[in-house]
Amino acid sequence: MSLRGRYMIDRVKAAVSHRFKLPCPPYGMPSYWEGVYTKLGPDDVYEWGSTSLQDVMHHQYDADLYAGEVQKFGYDQTETLEFLPPDGEGGGGSGQGVVETTFGETIGVPPEGNAERKSKVLLLGCGNSKFGEEMLTIPGGWSSEEDGSRRQNTTIIQADVSQRVVSTMSHRCASFIANGSMEFVQDDATSLTAFEDGTIDAVVDKGMMDALFCASRPDILMQVMKSVNRVLLPGGIYGIFSFSRPEFLLKQLLEPIDREADDSHDGLGFKKRRSRKELNVNKALWKDVQVRALDNILLYRFQKADGEVDDFESNGGSRSARIARQKQQRMQRRKQ
Repeated sequence: MSLRGRYMIDRVKAAVSHRFKLPCPPYGMPSYWEGVYTKLGPDDVYEWGSTSLQDVMHHQYDADLYAGEVQKFGYDQTETLEFLPPDGEGGGGSGQGVVETTFGETIGVPPEGNAERKSKVLLLGCGNSKFGEEMLTIPGGWSSEEDGSRRQNTTIIQADVSQRVVSTMSHRCASFIANGSMEFVQDDATSLTAFEDGTIDAVVDKGMMDALFCASRPDILMQVMKSVNRVLLPGGIYGIFSFSRPEFLLKQLLEPIDREADDSHDGLGFKKRRSRKELNVNKALWKDVQVRALDNILLYRFQKADGEVDDFESNGGSRSARIARQKQQRMQRRKQ
């Protein structure tokens, strides 16, 4: 698969989706994946998108490229970024929107880890990818030898819905499990019942959400977004590798902004005050959203909001609460 190839497929899907669905394997069914991995062993490896950690450990991306699509959901992905100087001005950048960064920055967990506690990185829908192993073996990665002793400040947790692949991967990665640097969990990404709220520093998804999008399962996509948000620490990162452009994928991962413009009348016959205020329910879950265009794939970066979701609802964040508050304000003005 390539970015261009997926773009053509997504355009066709968008054009015909109201009539019929294009044929696709049942990626949303756990039994499908159990069947796939039953035929494979510990030495088998499949990398979705043919992307390795080495490809993204240090990388550049154009922050302006998809800024408009992200802005449709109320986010400005260029607001706090430091751009490289353009070519010819003492820098290696090709334009104003070029940013140079690392995978550690992307997921919010640098290789040196957290000095106060052990960080946890969850690889969701890990399959038989070597991405988790690469994080612990790549030079300058999340595990290294220093002065003859092992530095290990991050635990890599690999999770998949298939018990078969969890078993085979546990066998392949037995040495990492033995030294405490890696864990394996069989779990469904739509619920993540094996994880408590607010316990994970970063979640990385290299193919699972892309497969679910291909299978036209927006219901499952939204369930995964909510379960991932629940297990992340405040400010934690959810990184998704995908071939699909944001004009197709983001609307299945985020809620549309409620732009209210109501000229109707209320129950008392008074004309409602026209409102153009925006209610972005996404910011109750994610305080920042970015789409980073890498060389051969896109990386979607969601950062969890600092507060709890319940705080948003209780403080009048819901649409019904806002409508009730506006009606009460109108009644008070009439009495004055």
